[in-house]
Amino acid sequence: MDFETTTCISVEHRALLSQYCEKLDIPLRTFIVYCIMYAAKHEKKKEVAFKRISYRKRDADNPWKRVHLELYQSEYEFFLDVKKLWKMSLANIIAYCVDNVLFEFFEYFSKQIEKIKTDNYLSYYENRSYSFNFYRVKGIHCLKFYWGPPPEMLRKTL
Repeated sequence: MDFETTTCISVEHRALLSQYCEKLDIPLRTFIVYCIMYAAKHEKKKEVAFKRISYRKRDADNPWKRVHLELYQSEYEFFLDVKKLWKMSLANIIAYCVDNVLFEFFEYFSKQIEKIKTDNYLSYYENRSYSFNFYRVKGIHCLKFYWGPPPEMLRKTL
């Protein structure tokens, strides 16, 4: 793990996530990482432009609990991009995923876990398949994100 960050999750969401982690027998950080990747790569929320980042609303009836996450470099960069595109803080992204994607993701990931147990790996697309490319077009600096294998890489391997 290369990066460490701290975020807050509501006590209710933390309990729910812990139940799902127990069922799958995986760490909380793994579940959160793959849930956010699933939501982003399956476009569960559309990108937003020219707006400030939104933060979770405080709720006195449902206090927050601090959570420490250790991330790989690619996961950290991916989260930064999701934050930029969705205009949400990491805590808000996690809350959004729990409220809107959790059950669908759990069904999907339960099947993927079986593959992991037999093949011992997730497919490249799901497992940190993130890269980017800097380039210029007529003097304009550009950055292209790949949330999956870059097309150039696929052409080379075929």
